[in-house]
Amino acid sequence: MKPFSFFILLLFASCGSSLNIPPIEESRQIIDDSKPKLDSLDMVINVRTRSLPHGHDLITQTRASAVNTLLGRVTNSTMKDIHIDFLPTRPLWKEEKSVLGIGYTNMVDVDTGTLDIDLKKFAFTDVSNNTIYAQLEIEGTGMIKASGTYTGVSAHVSPQIHFYLNEQIIFTVAAADSDYIRLNPVPKTVRLKTKITINLLGWNIPYYKEIPLLTTDLIKPVLIPSAVTSEIVFPIPEARYGSQRLEFVKRYLRFSRSSVRAQNNILEYRSNIDFDKP
Repeated sequence: MKPFSFFILLLFASCGSSLNIPPIEESRQIIDDSKPKLDSLDMVINVRTRSLPHGHDLITQTRASAVNTLLGRVTNSTMKDIHIDFLPTRPLWKEEKSVLGIGYTNMVDVDTGTLDIDLKKFAFTDVSNNTIYAQLEIEGTGMIKASGTYTGVSAHVSPQIHFYLNEQIIFTVAAADSDYIRLNPVPKTVRLKTKITINLLGWNIPYYKEIPLLTTDLIKPVLIPSAVTSEIVFPIPEARYGSQRLEFVKRYLRFSRSSVRAQNNILEYRSNIDFDKP
């Protein structure tokens, strides 16, 4: 079937689950009358497809700038990206001690607390050699109410917490047999800058500390859609009406032998496609 005729049939699919078609003789006459125009369109398509890469059923290319545009809509939002409520945890930490044969317990309980996290920036800065370099910036604020005992002395504290991270994150790219590109973070130690403020006798006393974190603990693999749907609608003759009527059925796409390449700030995804029945 000519590409132009195929797309016309797909357009009819939006009109309902089935449609009436003219007799075979009338259809043949319409095709013969349209053949010069169809041949001309085929020539245009063939010329334009000669320069396209070959070897796979599906090839998509996504520029890093396009991904950054989508990510920018999330990071530029004024809303907090993540809100965390701390439930009572008793104990959060506990240890048994003994002095001169007298045993005692040190422990810390979390009574309640909240934490708001703002994803301020997440953007691809360079895509080359199947490696993606990204800049990650997050900031968070909150307060935790905690209580506990230390060497038999009870205490309560409600520190204000502020943390900030601005680091380069490195990903390697991979593709499974699906319509997604997987970004796997490369293990790297980053520094989370924290500020804990404790109110003591009316004074706000800040405590600063940098906490080392491993990127693989901080970020899980990221999935990016390859920009294609996993199903397609085909017109086929309806069994009850023979060749005089069409119905439209869904066929699902199964991706196999997928691969991905990251080079020159472009993500290129290649895959072969098989059709599965629903």
